[in-house]
Amino acid sequence: MNLYQTSSGTLNNSYANESGQVIYKVSTPHKFSGRVTTTVSRIVPSDYEPPREEDSELGNHKSARSEEVDFKDRFAPLGYIDWKTFVSSVMRYNGTEVKATKYLKKQGWGWYGRNRVFKGPDGKEYKWILRASSKLILNDGSETLIAKFHTRKYGLFSPAEARPAYLEILPEGEHMVDVIFFTFIYVEKIRKEEERAAQSSAA
Repeated sequence: MNLYQTSSGTLNNSYANESGQVIYKVSTPHKFSGRVTTTVSRIVPSDYEPPREEDSELGNHKSARSEEVDFKDRFAPLGYIDWKTFVSSVMRYNGTEVKATKYLKKQGWGWYGRNRVFKGPDGKEYKWILRASSKLILNDGSETLIAKFHTRKYGLFSPAEARPAYLEILPEGEHMVDVIFFTFIYVEKIRKEEERAAQSSAA
């Protein structure tokens, strides 16, 4: 499963599947109070009733549309991230509020900051590695790749190779896509901040 950014940036963007259907929206309005909250929303399939099987000359026949879901571009909040400067940011997800440093624990070092470890809904431990791009692995020693962020390709010398940035979620992670996407938004912001700081120091 690939989730493509429809524009640039992480915290104010939409993420679409291979068919162009927007699945997630991320919004981070800036307030004069200085309080910054990112809202992560997910598309909600409209209520639908699959067509019933009908008798035909060929026997019982099921319409091909019985497997389709009609998306009407309705979105519902999936979670929120309250960004803090001097204390831990707060993550609100699935009715639970937790400090980001408690849920996404620091472990080891990536190229751009500390890697982050969390326990998935399946009870397994996963690790986001912060390098030139973020990637998620199973933290059991096998380093099984679960998800990876691919940066944008501009195709300056080969326009045919141009493509937007996208988050690739492998089959091993498709049982917890929402969790992967929500945690990705957090770690990618952290990674980008560290990347900019490193570039400024080198300048």
